[in-house]
Amino acid sequence: MKTKFMNNLKKIAKAVLFIALFIVLYTGSREVLRNKSESEALGKIFTMPNETYDVVLAGPSHIQYGIQPSILEAEYKIKACNTATAAQSVPTTYYVVKEMIERHTPHVVVVDLFCMFYPEAYFTPTRFHQAIDNFPLNENKARAIIDLVDENKSEFFLNYMLYHGRWKSLTRDDYMVKKVFDEKNQLLYVTTPFENDFVPLDKAVKGEVPEVALEYLKKIVLLCKETDTELILTVIPYRADVANNDVTGEYQQSIYNTIEEYAQNWGVEYINLLYHLEAMGFDFKTDMAEFSHLNNTGSIKVSRYFGQILTDRLEKYNEKE
Repeated sequence: MKTKFMNNLKKIAKAVLFIALFIVLYTGSREVLRNKSESEALGKIFTMPNETYDVVLAGPSHIQYGIQPSILEAEYKIKACNTATAAQSVPTTYYVVKEMIERHTPHVVVVDLFCMFYPEAYFTPTRFHQAIDNFPLNENKARAIIDLVDENKSEFFLNYMLYHGRWKSLTRDDYMVKKVFDEKNQLLYVTTPFENDFVPLDKAVKGEVPEVALEYLKKIVLLCKETDTELILTVIPYRADVANNDVTGEYQQSIYNTIEEYAQNWGVEYINLLYHLEAMGFDFKTDMAEFSHLNNTGSIKVSRYFGQILTDRLEKYNEKE
């Protein structure tokens, strides 16, 4: 009887050891093979549990290239991080913000509204991967995938098969464990000059906000209210008079106008920087990388302008400390 018990115990021990070894090897190889060319900063932020931030910047690439945390810290003593990823949909941003509030308890969250005119839960599977693959395997990641993905959910839970073919292109950097967290924003150093003829749409012109985007924007508002986190909704400058993904510039701006009315009703601060260009000294001839994104010069202007705004908003928290 004792021998049988010991044999069963050995089998159980071997099974547990095998499972543990598999998890270690799977996790390690997935990290090595993962394409880290995009959104690496987001993954770093999610794995820094002891970091505290005054401000979290969230949304799509407009704010990714639009506000530099390094300037906020160096010139305004504001500890900020940028969680933006390319074409990050509003539903995705909700889960990013939720993870950041739970993990880092910021005083202020700033969300860019460029993707508000996207009707989908996420723009493309690739764009969703760029955000969700950086989440730790936790409840927020699971809820995001279950909530937002209709088909092939396993692709986002077990994304190993997406990366297994990368072994041919691995470099030394893929094997490095980078413990130093880089808070700096991604920057664009090219310039595409445009005439300074941009005229923002009349605020009286309002468009219908896509249902899914509006639903998750409301979730962000509610989440921030429940956690006593100050929320600022913004629009980073770009040539908003140009069609983007077959969506006209006028419709994009009409959506922003509608959201301003919602924000007033919600009691949420709204700063559409398309109406603050002169105050920032913004110049379309020198400050754009291309029609949709700021270059380094433009992002410095926006960062400094927002730094002044955030300094005022954070004053009450600094007084408490």
